Amino acid sequence: MLIELEKARTRKNVVRIFREEIDGPDNWTDGFIIAANEEMVLMQLVDDGVHLNGYQVLFLEDISDFMHPAPFNDFQKRVLELRGEDIEDPEVELEDLAVLLMDVSEEYGLVTLHREEVDPDGCEIGRVVRADSTTFELEEIGSDARWFDETYEYDLYDITRIEFGSSYEDALLLANEDMGEDAFELVEFHDEEETK
Repeated sequence: MLIELEKARTRKNVVRIFREEIDGPDNWTDGFIIAANEEMVLMQLVDDGVHLNGYQVLFLEDISDFMHPAPFNDFQKRVLELRGEDIEDPEVELEDLAVLLMDVSEEYGLVTLHREEVDPDGCEIGRVVRADSTTFELEEIGSDARWFDETYEYDLYDITRIEFGSSYEDALLLANEDMGEDAFELVEFHDEEETK
């Protein structure tokens, strides 16, 4: 698989990756291979509107199949060329998962982490403030673009997918920066109600 992924990278072709056990047979990811090793693959994603939209790290052990080139490779590449959108290497290392999370958080401000085997329908978005060989600590941001007041610790190897640099993460940061003093979650004073 690594040889084919490297061919896709050097030829700058769109690949389609399937993770059937996690996503089911009818779901896939389209993107350009930026880097790969024996554990992880880094892609720059091509979204449904044929825009480059962030990056994704997948684990090779989860990949059930992939197509190179992807079915609409020529069309997608032509549209991206006409739009002036070029493949960009985010220059993050895949050698150490903990270091990767810290580097992405520092460089991009937010990272989206999926733990699909323990939480199939959810994800956590935030910045990793600490990571070691087994756990990581995340300062999370909510869908209202406010930072949570507390940080949360998770098992490092529960992560099944990593995303960063997308328009959604950019939108969260943009809205948060505009909030000023309201950039953190609003605290409700339940104690006052209980004393009434």
